[in-house]
Amino acid sequence: MCPREPDRLNRCSKPMRPGALVLTVSLVTAACTEPSAPSPASDVVFFDSDHGITVADNHGEVKSTDATAASADWSRLHAVRGDKLITFDPKTNLELARTGLPRRLTARVASPAGTLVALTADSSAHHDPIHPPAGRERTTIVVADPSGGRPAREFDLPGNFEPEAFSADDAYLFVLEYLPANAPERYRVWRVELATGQVQPLLLRDKQLIPPGAEEEMRGEGRQAVLSPDRTRLYTLYLHHGDHQHTRDLLPGRRGADGQAVHAFVHVLSLSEGWAYCLDLPDPFGLHPAGAHALTIAPDGKRLYISEMTTKQIAIADTESLTVTKVAKIPDDLPSGDGTAMLTSPDGSTLYLASSNVLRRLDSATLRVDGAWPMPAAVRGLAVSPDGRQVLLGQTNSIARVDTSTGQVLDTFAAPGLLTLRNSTKR
Repeated sequence: MCPREPDRLNRCSKPMRPGALVLTVSLVTAACTEPSAPSPASDVVFFDSDHGITVADNHGEVKSTDATAASADWSRLHAVRGDKLITFDPKTNLELARTGLPRRLTARVASPAGTLVALTADSSAHHDPIHPPAGRERTTIVVADPSGGRPAREFDLPGNFEPEAFSADDAYLFVLEYLPANAPERYRVWRVELATGQVQPLLLRDKQLIPPGAEEEMRGEGRQAVLSPDRTRLYTLYLHHGDHQHTRDLLPGRRGADGQAVHAFVHVLSLSEGWAYCLDLPDPFGLHPAGAHALTIAPDGKRLYISEMTTKQIAIADTESLTVTKVAKIPDDLPSGDGTAMLTSPDGSTLYLASSNVLRRLDSATLRVDGAWPMPAAVRGLAVSPDGRQVLLGQTNSIARVDTSTGQVLDTFAAPGLLTLRNSTKR
């Protein structure tokens, strides 16, 4: 669903989930630099595996593997064990709460504060718009209070739905409806009012309801989703096919004047006000494989960064005006294009961009590259230490810690089954 304001009819966009990267660094440019000492044994890392979210430390010791949902700050993980929803602290692996479920389910989405969890009967660990669910005519979604303070509620919905996110006040669950229900090829976004179970359309940004028939049907690939630092917006990067139409094109008198095709956009979902908005991206975004694209947000929430690394382009978008304010090209001939991931430093001054087997460091304001280090392997995910002095790079079955001032690999530790590195915190 990508509605548009009447006065912004020529701009639009939509949401999704993380990508892939790699590590190990060239010592050529760092030969005369004294590497900083490795951090003490206090890292807790989170990565996707076939089982769910795996938690490990920087000795490679796996703490847990079965969580499938996390709170926004990663302080709480949620797993289903038998017919119980278990909430535990990933730093200590200690159980914090448990509550009964009507049957065995899979935790899909936690509210930003971790006060509600949406679960479905599907047993797979991960879902995203690239890999839609199997066909089904009805969907049961269970919403549970992890503390057990309230009984779990069941919502029987006609159609093929997947939970996407909770509203900031826990009053709504945003869901993706896949169409056709028995053979999904496209999807659209609704919100379920938890008090009544009523499925409702989203709002336009001016708080008006989207008229019937103007609900946007997404036909593209969701690449990655990021939550705003204040947890009131979900930004999802989408690459869409030629027959996709934004809501603005379905509203009478609101078709874009230029008629130009748009191949990628960021879907902006307000979790506090219930509206959606589409931020269109210029070419070449969306013209190349999904794995060449990545999305991240500044720590102050004011800027989005979108990269397209087949042609090595980076865009900055302002989150207040929801417009692209800058596009720059990376002027190097180093390998790039596969498994792109991107994050900012904690202070927002630096952008770390990994693609193929190269890690780059850029000034986040100017997008000027001030460090580029080839790695021995392709990266599968990226995390930045709280002090910004180190970057963790996922790779096949391992994670490497890299000095951000020199690009030197400080150490490497095991991460069995790693698909994508998701995050890292201190114990």
